[in-house]
Amino acid sequence: MKTTTFTSTISPQLNDWLAAHAKQTDRTRRAVLEDALSRYKAEAIRASLRADFAKVANDPELLEMAEWGMDDYAALVKTND
Repeated sequence: MKTTTFTSTISPQLNDWLAAHAKQTDRTRRAVLEDALSRYKAEAIRASLRADFAKVANDPELLEMAEWGMDDYAALVKTND
């Protein structure tokens, strides 16, 4: 995997915690930050999906289209079994 370098500033308290946590878990600060960002990204995607599903649930036309899509999905799963 190709990596990139960026520079940022964080509070001294957070930096101290990061250094201590990295040492405690025998990881690099980069690894701890990368893990945290990956988890944040996954949660942001889940939050976006939850919001989209909530919109669909309140819109009868979109709900019907989503249900059609589920029928297509179920048919695909059934043919691939």
